[in-house]
Amino acid sequence: MTKVTILLYPNVSAAQISGFIDLFRFANDLWQYQHPGAVPLYQTELADLSGQTLYQTGCQSFQCKSDIAADTDVLLIPGSYAHEPSSLAQIIELFANHKQKFQRLKQQGVLLGASCNGTFALAATGLLDQHAATTCWFLVDFFKRTFPQVLLTPEQAVVQSSQLCTAGATTSYIQLGLLIVQIQQGSVFSQQLAKLMVTESATVQQAPYLSVQQLVPHQDQQISDVQHYLRQHYADELILSEIADRFAMSERTLIRRFKQATGDTPMAWLQKVRVDKAKQLLETTLLPIDDLPQAVGYADLSSFRKLFQHYTTLSPKVYRERFYLR
Repeated sequence: MTKVTILLYPNVSAAQISGFIDLFRFANDLWQYQHPGAVPLYQTELADLSGQTLYQTGCQSFQCKSDIAADTDVLLIPGSYAHEPSSLAQIIELFANHKQKFQRLKQQGVLLGASCNGTFALAATGLLDQHAATTCWFLVDFFKRTFPQVLLTPEQAVVQSSQLCTAGATTSYIQLGLLIVQIQQGSVFSQQLAKLMVTESATVQQAPYLSVQQLVPHQDQQISDVQHYLRQHYADELILSEIADRFAMSERTLIRRFKQATGDTPMAWLQKVRVDKAKQLLETTLLPIDDLPQAVGYADLSSFRKLFQHYTTLSPKVYRERFYLR
């Protein structure tokens, strides 16, 4: 039997705590239905990072262990309600102070997973350095600035790198749980469990949900002004040298400061804005797909289709079929 420990810490999401517990219980139920009399696959327990035995959030209370059990096989860090720089910084500091604990767990062969902004907690331990990972899509820029040594792939809903597993925004914790099940029980059983839960499997992409709209802004006001200008003029033919002149910067300085603030070059960020606008049009209008490129600043339909699919993993037609607000 695999022991799964769900780690509690200040402001952790109650929904994700309960969701992990339910997912592994459903896994046990499905396994025992398929194999009558078999031993359950998973045992779940809660542990509090600060050593408490009772965790309370809102109207919910959770009995928990005051430390992580020595025989833990899987340790999961759920996401939290923290989305502001100050509250995220507190979580980062808390987990950074426990680096040695997490390094020992990894050395012992424990499989470590984190979902949503719980990925900030795992990254703070240093274990994600030089490893592929994903995170909450609307905190991507802040994550990149805070942990530049992590090989971030935010278009993925879940990523496994060695003993480290990360998941994207909010309900992607479900895909993280399914990934753990897939690693240990195989893809067939994991897919059966996903069907039982009426959800997508661990192979789902986060890319269709990505946006350049971020909850945590950067601090470079002049670059914010450039971003505002690009948002206002996304459908125009924009030339980098002219943008730099407008804001009294050289092209080199503009590229350097823009990338430092956002993680992208100005023109790459503009491409994302245009894809965002195209997604909005596909979601809210019946504008013919052939007319989309011109509406968002592109002349060539074929090039636009390739760009759209690059950023969303879906064609414009499939995107509309999936997300149109009927």
